Amino acid sequence: LADEVLWGHRFTPLLSLEEGFYEVDYGGFHHTVPVPTPACSARQLAAAAARRDAHLYWSIPSRLDEAAAAAGGDGDPEMSPRESNGTLAS
Repeated sequence: LADEVLWGHRFTPLLSLEEGFYEVDYGGFHHTVPVPTPACSARQLAAAAARRDAHLYWSIPSRLDEAAAAAGGDGDPEMSPRESNGTLAS
């Protein structure tokens, strides 16, 4: 069973729409194509990102914050005054 699961591969499309009708290409039923995929699970990838880069997410202002500052507004009206891009506002 382990050799049947190909990590980082996707099945080729089998259905196509031809003159208003769907056509199935059974010749490509067992064909896969490689796709860019991390070598670990999504959970492992998220944990690695949290360990390495979590402090960066809180210190970099977003483009929305920059646009609001340039327009002279307060940004998102639903955002509380004590929050601004994950940091405490003064």
